[in-house]
Amino acid sequence: MDMAGSRIKLVGRTRHGKNRVHQHGNIWFVEEVRGDKMLLRSEHKTEGPKHNKVFDGRWVHLKNDQNFEWSEI
Repeated sequence: MDMAGSRIKLVGRTRHGKNRVHQHGNIWFVEEVRGDKMLLRSEHKTEGPKHNKVFDGRWVHLKNDQNFEWSEI
């Protein structure tokens, strides 16, 4: 499954997932797919000090992720 470069929408399933979506937004980009996981990058720079923000990144399982549900846009 080659999804690299795709845009996806994340929805939080758990408190942790909902907090991450609230903090970094629900639109993410797929940077890489490795095995049963995908590496995501936030749409906007949201992480770090006020004047030096960077993109957030995280691994999400393609199926049955504990914290997130996702869909391609």
